[in-house]
Amino acid sequence: MVYMNSYKGQNWLIPQSICEMIPSDHICFFVEEFVDSLDFSGFDIIYEGPGHPAYHPRILMKILIQGMLCKERSSRKLASACRENFVFMYLAEKVQPNFRTIARFRKENTKFIKETFKETVNLASENDLIDLSLLCIDGSTIKANANMRKCLKKEQAKQLDLIIDKMIKEDIKQDEVDKLLSEKEESLTEMDRRDLKKIVNEYRNAKNKNKIKEKCNKVKEEFEKDSKAKQIPLTDSESRIMQNKKGLYELSYNTQFGVDSKHQIIVSNDACQDRHDAHQFIPQMRNIKENINLKEDTKVAVDCAYSEGENLNFAETEEIDLYAPSRAQAQELDGKEESLNHDNYEYNKKKNELVVEGERYRYRGTYTRKNGKRVITFYSKELKKKKEVPFFFKERLRMKKKMETEKAREIYDMRKYVIEPVIGNIKENLGFRQFLVRGLNGAKLELNLVSIAHNLKKIWIVRGQINTNNNCKIKILIFV
Repeated sequence: MVYMNSYKGQNWLIPQSICEMIPSDHICFFVEEFVDSLDFSGFDIIYEGPGHPAYHPRILMKILIQGMLCKERSSRKLASACRENFVFMYLAEKVQPNFRTIARFRKENTKFIKETFKETVNLASENDLIDLSLLCIDGSTIKANANMRKCLKKEQAKQLDLIIDKMIKEDIKQDEVDKLLSEKEESLTEMDRRDLKKIVNEYRNAKNKNKIKEKCNKVKEEFEKDSKAKQIPLTDSESRIMQNKKGLYELSYNTQFGVDSKHQIIVSNDACQDRHDAHQFIPQMRNIKENINLKEDTKVAVDCAYSEGENLNFAETEEIDLYAPSRAQAQELDGKEESLNHDNYEYNKKKNELVVEGERYRYRGTYTRKNGKRVITFYSKELKKKKEVPFFFKERLRMKKKMETEKAREIYDMRKYVIEPVIGNIKENLGFRQFLVRGLNGAKLELNLVSIAHNLKKIWIVRGQINTNNNCKIKILIFV
């Protein structure tokens, strides 16, 4: 067999440019072009004055965005890539920021990164890459950087707080810990005590017990904010236990995306603690309107998770052309077995009566349940039965009738071809299946970064197609 000649140990006679080591059509050049066009004047005020010179923020932004595109999100791996990878060496302009510098910049500039995401939307819009005739909204759970084994119940958090206080004052022995665990909080089961004991044993030799105290206080604060939370982790107290697509429960954040139907550009994103999408339609529509101006005839398609009466009422009030099937309709439209029977009634507006399977129920009144949900009751004297319906049941009936049309079904069917591939691209192609930064703000920060990477890649692909077909170039705007 004949092998190709290699030149081990031989020096280059003429040093090559790093740029020449990278393919001319590599996306890193577009990342550089985009970032160089951003306005960094706000950083001049921050970095002026005496002290060690700082890395220019454009360098760190290029590293973070390219890292998202290359599935390298860890600040340590990004710092290593700036020393070893030609693409990152080129974008870093031959400097080597360490991982602390990268992590600190990412953490301290959440607002700038959010504005940068908006600029990708502006760039796509200015180059006619966004079709506002149809927008789609959907959510997906993404795992948080938290440990399920360090989750506490409300009673466990109170008891751990007492034990840490005692630890800070004096070095208590194991038998004293066991005594405290057995005496306090009778509501704890034997398994709860055993789990708490493991956490105490892990933290008892920690040098800085005040940090553990701070974590415990954050857990207690989250229990006060969220009455529905049964367990909250010490590692990331703002994450919540949610069920993923595989049916498994894990500590996660609920991520939301708004996507256009032309080139699947993300026009809005957000992360929240809600375990369901029911209350996320209104916040997402407000996010979309902040980022882009909608047309009068813009249609918005969502799945049945957003079909709450409050959302439908908001859409009618704001004159949003919404398409949201009920859960029963969604089963039919998705070809699944119909096991639900929501909104299976009619309403007589003149007589203010509810007609259910031919039986008439007269309006009785409105009341609020213990969980804060308002319902309307109708009563049948003949049957001596009452019927409860959601407060915005009229809006639900109007949407149900709207979704029975062929046009509405076609629009709903388009939703899964528009937004679901975007979520799939983020999770699979960009490898974004778990957050690295902890806390809700950290989750929002990373979501903005991955949305920037997604949008830039979409624009870059379209630009390549235009260059190939028309020999022209998409303009980069100078952002002020």
